Amino acid sequence: MEFRKIGIEQFEKLKKLFPDNETKWIKYKNKRLQQFEKQEIDVFVIEDDDKFISEITVNYKSHQLETETIPNKRVYLEAFRVDKKYQGQGLGQKLIKYCIDYLINIGYTEFTIGVEENNEIAKHIYFKFGFTNPIDKGKGDEFDISEYTLYLKDINNFM
Repeated sequence: MEFRKIGIEQFEKLKKLFPDNETKWIKYKNKRLQQFEKQEIDVFVIEDDDKFISEITVNYKSHQLETETIPNKRVYLEAFRVDKKYQGQGLGQKLIKYCIDYLINIGYTEFTIGVEENNEIAKHIYFKFGFTNPIDKGKGDEFDISEYTLYLKDINNFM
């Protein structure tokens, strides 16, 4: 298994992790590719046997809430997915740690993540990582319209 940041040319391989809705995938892909081209995002993955089994997107520019990002200081972690066959093995947590370590090494000190109040599994994982400071409330976009709480963590409370 390899943990790494992907380039725009590898984005299509993420389709396997996206819900089985071709129309939604195309809209999602087009939006993300535009963000890639503007250097607003990076995507980190776990690759196993030439297929992506997990992903997390790092957004450097606020879109839903102004509190998501601060240039050169705070990033927003989103689109966290793990292939169902690989869930429950701690791989998602390892990807979050890999991603945050990478971001700390390039100078970021604050991280935000949005989570729905009823998503107890995600909250448990994020709270373990120190995402315990609620700083805002938001509502998702066309790909996930759920209401969520935006949690902040900084490098002083990293596991």
